[in-house]
Amino acid sequence: MKIQELKQAKDHRPFQPLRIRMADGREIEIKHPDAVAWDRETNPRMVFCLAGGEHHWVDLALVTSLVPPERAEPPNSNDGA
Repeated sequence: MKIQELKQAKDHRPFQPLRIRMADGREIEIKHPDAVAWDRETNPRMVFCLAGGEHHWVDLALVTSLVPPERAEPPNSNDGA
């Protein structure tokens, strides 16, 4: 994952909530763009601030993908008819 990809997702307007998926299988849900921050000097470490004051410091190398909000699944066309 490159920091530019995360920056694009954070700066996209209107902001779309997303999940940060990590190499160990954990996912962090980001509901607001201000919940993501990093310092150029500590790059590639970033902090994700979550509801209730919880926060996670994450090394960018552990981020495998950014997952867009869940989309409704299309109806199952194989309904046995």
